[in-house]
Amino acid sequence: MTDERQPHATEIPPGMTVLRFRGDLDFEDASSLAEAIQGALAENPRVLAIDVSAITFADSSMLRTLVETQQHIEDKSGTMVLVGPITPPMRRLLEITATDELFTIVENMSQAMTVRLPGSAPEDDHRQR
Repeated sequence: MTDERQPHATEIPPGMTVLRFRGDLDFEDASSLAEAIQGALAENPRVLAIDVSAITFADSSMLRTLVETQQHIEDKSGTMVLVGPITPPMRRLLEITATDELFTIVENMSQAMTVRLPGSAPEDDHRQR
């Protein structure tokens, strides 16, 4: 598992934190995954974007962490978004557990930057102008 917080070619807007994970995410990685997410949540992001486009395997440990993160950030009136394209292993995990409807899923970072906060008006967009 790799946690990369550095933006690639896209400038990350204020209020958004991006985590990028790669490789296999399973029980052995659960504590590292949770630690990376807790570090990101400590920044109090309005939007937490988790790039899952390079995950080659994911199990219920990762899913549990994602569900808990989703609940935590919603309690803080924020939004969590999973950024793809979603790999087949990740898609399978979400579909067989019926959690694909729980998460906001977008195909790329450009789409992630257009996600609105719950209850925000269109003019309250969090993107830079």
